[in-house]
Amino acid sequence: MYPIALLAFGRLRLEPCRGLERHYLDMLRPYARMDVTELPEGKGGPVRQLRDEAERLRSKLATVQCPVLLTPEGKLRDSEAFAHWLGSHMDRGESLAFVLGSSHGFDPALKKEVPEQLSLSPMTFPHELSRVMFLEQLFRAFTILRGKDYHK
Repeated sequence: MYPIALLAFGRLRLEPCRGLERHYLDMLRPYARMDVTELPEGKGGPVRQLRDEAERLRSKLATVQCPVLLTPEGKLRDSEAFAHWLGSHMDRGESLAFVLGSSHGFDPALKKEVPEQLSLSPMTFPHELSRVMFLEQLFRAFTILRGKDYHK
């Protein structure tokens, strides 16, 4: 089973989102070994907060072969292109970690250091919904790769 990490700043507060997260994590179980880590948001003003979060994140991403920042400025891929991208990284045996930033996004220096960035949408969504939407798209990608009927 393929290991995938999801690192998310902040925690899911809304029960419906926690329920949906559990739902998609259960659906992903046959395809991937998901490791979801919630990280506390940084303290202070936005600049200090982002610097603090980036520092803590760097140590967690140091051993990951393909870290991916989920950010509105990232590359837009449709579901099939995302599935193809995921499959190619899996075929190479690369470790993957997807990161959802805090309410202020990511430190600009970190964005320069991490070349792989993915956008879920050019629209802005609450972090809780973004997390659930990402897990759904990850599940959809696996079903596309396995030729399942889920993706229509």
